[in-house]
Amino acid sequence: MDTKEIELYKEEILELTELLNEEWLDLKELIKESNLNIHNLLLISYCEDENDREFGVFFTKERKVIRFIVQDKKLQLEDITNNKEIEIEFPQIKVARDFF
Repeated sequence: MDTKEIELYKEEILELTELLNEEWLDLKELIKESNLNIHNLLLISYCEDENDREFGVFFTKERKVIRFIVQDKKLQLEDITNNKEIEIEFPQIKVARDFF
């Protein structure tokens, strides 16, 4: 990964985390209800599908990587910290580990 890609991923992570904290209040509330500390995580990946499901990945201050799915207003979490192959799908994980 070159320096330009790294900087773009950093920007993306910061923008997504800001959106989570300031605009995506439904997702923010689900996170709080799940007992994750909203102030101790970065949103490093996020997307929606045509069925209104939300998908993404959090990176916590404890250096955990957590994949999430929101469907029918329910948050499902999966700890993928030890899944090294997931970094191929989400290169943002490496950026978060190295720079945050």
